[in-house]
Amino acid sequence: MTFAQRIDPRRSLAAAVGWLLIALALCLVLAANLWLRGFVRSTLLEQHSQRLEGAAEHVSAELDTALLLRLQSVSVVATMLSEDVQSSDSNRLRRSLEAVRRSVPDLIWLAVTDADGFIVGATDEAVVGQNIYQHAWASQGLDAAWIEEGRSPREHFLKLTAPVSNADGAIVGVVAAHINWRWVQQMVASIRASPGQWLLIDRDGVVRDGPPALVGQRWREAGDPLTPFDPRVAGLGNDGSDLPSRIQVRRLLNNQPYIIATPPLAPGGTLRRLGWQVVVIEPVETLAAFASAIEWRITLVLSLLGLGIALAGVAAARRLTRRVSVIAQSADAVLAGSAHRIEVPEGSDEAARLGTALDKLLDTLRQERDELRQLNAELDERVKQRTSEISRLAQESRDAAVVRERLRLARDLHDTLAHSMMAMLTEIRVLKRLAIARPEALPDELVRAEQAARDGLDEARRAIDQLRSNPVRDIGLGAALTDLARNLAERTGISLDCRMAPPLSTLAAEPAETLYRMSEELLRNIERHAGAQLVRISLQVDAEGVPTLEIADDGIGFDPEAGPAGHYGLVGLREQAEAIGAELVIDTQPGGGTRTVLRWGQTQEVSV
Repeated sequence: MTFAQRIDPRRSLAAAVGWLLIALALCLVLAANLWLRGFVRSTLLEQHSQRLEGAAEHVSAELDTALLLRLQSVSVVATMLSEDVQSSDSNRLRRSLEAVRRSVPDLIWLAVTDADGFIVGATDEAVVGQNIYQHAWASQGLDAAWIEEGRSPREHFLKLTAPVSNADGAIVGVVAAHINWRWVQQMVASIRASPGQWLLIDRDGVVRDGPPALVGQRWREAGDPLTPFDPRVAGLGNDGSDLPSRIQVRRLLNNQPYIIATPPLAPGGTLRRLGWQVVVIEPVETLAAFASAIEWRITLVLSLLGLGIALAGVAAARRLTRRVSVIAQSADAVLAGSAHRIEVPEGSDEAARLGTALDKLLDTLRQERDELRQLNAELDERVKQRTSEISRLAQESRDAAVVRERLRLARDLHDTLAHSMMAMLTEIRVLKRLAIARPEALPDELVRAEQAARDGLDEARRAIDQLRSNPVRDIGLGAALTDLARNLAERTGISLDCRMAPPLSTLAAEPAETLYRMSEELLRNIERHAGAQLVRISLQVDAEGVPTLEIADDGIGFDPEAGPAGHYGLVGLREQAEAIGAELVIDTQPGGGTRTVLRWGQTQEVSV
């Protein structure tokens, strides 16, 4: 057997099982891959969203802490200058302010006011004598430290104020400071976000720090939000509708979709006072590429696992079917004439029993063939003897009549028992003559002889299958009858009408098996004798609650009064019906089809 034949499922049971296992493994791999793809992407999206939110909260906390520390440093300066403010020594106050400014080079200027808000000392003499209540940044009150963004025609800066209190806790002045914007830029540059990039947005909604392409733009106008089911969000593995509430998707740089995380501002924090907002962005493509890489790894692992399972299944199937293959190969050898026995595998399983049965059947067929040949010779000899005896007793009419009657019976017996063997001998003689006279016609005659042998073998196999199988117990009476009728329709082309009541379809015990065998006999006779075009099979419960099986055909029918022999095996059908206590009714007439009804469940008188 070639390799192509070994892997052909039509020629090898092991190949059929192997291909089935491979198909099942591939289907399982595809199903698992599709499920894992959505699961991986949704899980990655959820985890990455949490990481973005964490990064945004980290940046916001870092920035808020840095600004709060600077504000607290001004409060410390206010505590240090409490005595100088109360002494009203402007020179001493100015020296102290200059010392603080030198230690903090980012300060533009530093000033101190009295209790009425007038600046009594400053590092910039131009502001001495001014009242801070004239400035908007003092509108929040002087009883607590405050921070605010300031602006001048030339640059931005931060305004920080802290109250100065005496020993009794009364406010005696205010320390005010302007911090250079360069300090803010250095602080922003020192904070990193992982993952993603972060943007600083001021109280006017303008991007103050971030990617150069976005700096100076209004955040609301920087990119339009992507709505759910937008195809540009396809890289996320979903429609984007299940993103967390603080996660958005917008088109930003190069018109590409970005995931955006916006953390909430801490109540009372410096960012909330300044009106600033921090957001963290990351391109969707980064997350999608990471998810795709994981999906490919999962697909590869599942594919290798499925291939391994399929190969193991193929090896197991080949091992399981090896014993059946031995029987099939020996049967092919017997048909080809190169062997005389069926090779029986060792053991007591189904394959061994099947091989034993086939081998015994082959021996039985050989024995019957030899017996028929011997009987044929004996009958020929007896015919000759009877003929001679009839000639010798021609004068005795009575004895001659008896001899002639015996001779007729002998010839009838001869024709009956030796019919098949005579046909085989005739075929052999024809083959011998053709081999000498017409060799070109020999292949066709051999094909017919081989077909006859194959038909006989098929009949033997079907008989063995019927002896070994019990379809009623396996699938129930209704399904077994349906399969039986379907096989008849496929084999003969007869139209079929089956009606099976669900309560009776699953019947599997007696009398269901006897009913099935009777139905086999009825359908076999319909096929051989009726010449029908339509067969109706009905398994129902009649109006009296009695289970009823009806088989009807539109064939040629027959005369039931002419005797049961040759007509659907009436004697055998009656005996089987009596054995299960069933009523058998056969309604037929020549040319009018045949209708057979079986009612069981109670003992009934058989009628025809």
